[in-house]
Amino acid sequence: MLTFDANVLFYAVDHRDGDKHKRCQGILRAAAAGSEAFLTLQALGEFCNATARKRVLPRAVAMQVVRDWASMFAVHAADAGALDLCLPWWAEERLSYWDALLVATASTGGATAMISEDLQDGAVIGGVEIISPFVKDVAARVAVHGLKLAEA
Repeated sequence: MLTFDANVLFYAVDHRDGDKHKRCQGILRAAAAGSEAFLTLQALGEFCNATARKRVLPRAVAMQVVRDWASMFAVHAADAGALDLCLPWWAEERLSYWDALLVATASTGGATAMISEDLQDGAVIGGVEIISPFVKDVAARVAVHGLKLAEA
């Protein structure tokens, strides 16, 4: 089971970097076609904030994109279990609070991997493997977690 950091969602709609856009859009399309992925409420919120702040999409369009994704994927929100899991990672200065909460929500939601450009590729935190969408072996690595990519 996979989930995604907000940067993957952002690149999926941002046409300014063609290669990153194509890669992330392809990953999300493959995930939407299967049932091995979910989104976090936090990543969707960060996506809204980033698209508005960077003026990539009008707010009304970003709102519709989020609603579309929420109809295609299950959406998991942080809960008390995720908070309890994330706090030691933050206190030990392993992750920022928001990154810790995102990974903890992924873990408590059942994800075995998170696709993220920002977190350390290859790290395993709380049972969640971090996979950069831009590594050469991304197709093989996400396949282990149930996602088959058409091309990588």
